[in-house]
Amino acid sequence: MKVKDLMTKSVITVSKFDSIVSVAKKMKDYDIGFVVVVDDRNEVLGVITDRDIVLRSVTENKIDGFVDDIMTPDCVGISKIEDIKKAVEMMGDYQLKRLVVTDEAKKAIGVLSLSDIARARNSNKYVNETLYEISIPNPQKDKPLKYLEVDDFRL
Repeated sequence: MKVKDLMTKSVITVSKFDSIVSVAKKMKDYDIGFVVVVDDRNEVLGVITDRDIVLRSVTENKIDGFVDDIMTPDCVGISKIEDIKKAVEMMGDYQLKRLVVTDEAKKAIGVLSLSDIARARNSNKYVNETLYEISIPNPQKDKPLKYLEVDDFRL
């Protein structure tokens, strides 16, 4: 199965010049906690999460700032033609719940989340492995064992 088969195709994007408050409102309106920051050519500049807003803005009394002040630059992206196994591995390695999906020109075309994978048939093993790996406290010194079975973690 490929990333393009499971990804969410509607990408909610913002500009690095948008206000933090406008991004928070957009997150509320769309009921999401993650948006992709793009330039005027739709090329990915980074991401911003609801956690970024809280930790880098609200707690620092910088709510009147801009996306550029608190976004996470250099986000982890994946091509739509990659295998879903590679995406799961990347999520685990980088301890991420979401990956930005890009085309050949590095433009945002989708988002692949752990939820997207969980909704797919026969994905329990992938979800369990990834959830285990992203839950390891940082800094991650040792990679988790890759041979865990679905039944190792009862849900």
